[in-house]
Amino acid sequence: MPALHTHTAPMSDWTPSEQVLNVLEQLGTTGFYDGFLDWLQREFGIDQCMVFYCDDGQQVSTLIYKDFVRAASGKRLAEAYVGERHYLQDPNFKRLKTIATGDVEVVRFNSVSDSMGLHYRQAFFETPGFTDKTAIIRGTGHGNYYINLYHRAPGFDRRFDDPAFNRSICALISILVSKHFELNSHLRQEGPLAFLSEREREVCRAVLRGKKNEVIAAELAIAVSSVITYRKRAYEKLGISSRAQLFALCS
Repeated sequence: MPALHTHTAPMSDWTPSEQVLNVLEQLGTTGFYDGFLDWLQREFGIDQCMVFYCDDGQQVSTLIYKDFVRAASGKRLAEAYVGERHYLQDPNFKRLKTIATGDVEVVRFNSVSDSMGLHYRQAFFETPGFTDKTAIIRGTGHGNYYINLYHRAPGFDRRFDDPAFNRSICALISILVSKHFELNSHLRQEGPLAFLSEREREVCRAVLRGKKNEVIAAELAIAVSSVITYRKRAYEKLGISSRAQLFALCS
């Protein structure tokens, strides 16, 4: 488990690292994900990052999920949050629906924990072992983004307790996410499939349309065995094992 950061330097002493510059270079490309997530984990010691999107005030979709400590946990939580519509029980959902374009709101866990239902708190915090969370909500002209950073050890990166740092770094994180998907809206539509190779995405798209392996193979001009291999690789990367779970993640 990453060590708890104890930085006390003011925000004015923070400068963009080479990692951040690399993330900026990768905006709008599939190379963004690994660089962005690696930076969050290394810089702030987070255990999980989840990014969701809402463009109509009703339906939420998954864009990014990553648990750095328990890989399967991230998949399960993303699937339950969206597929089973648990976002309706999230005390931050109202903020996500109504935040104005251009605004950024940062919500710390202790400010909303008392308003969480017991089942929701158990499913999304106690069972996966999270003790703290920083939520970043950003409104844009094409939809609203919900970025969640989780920590299992008591306390969070102490720099987040500095209001100036909190506002600035969370604004940066939210801008990176929103600009990435603004530059390439196709990746936003792909959701978690954006992590995959092009061929893996093609196979998964066909599976989501209800097509069988033989049909997919004919359409892509590849062998049925290749379809099975691409699908297996995609499912492994996504942390799933069935078509139903694929639907739940991409709904």
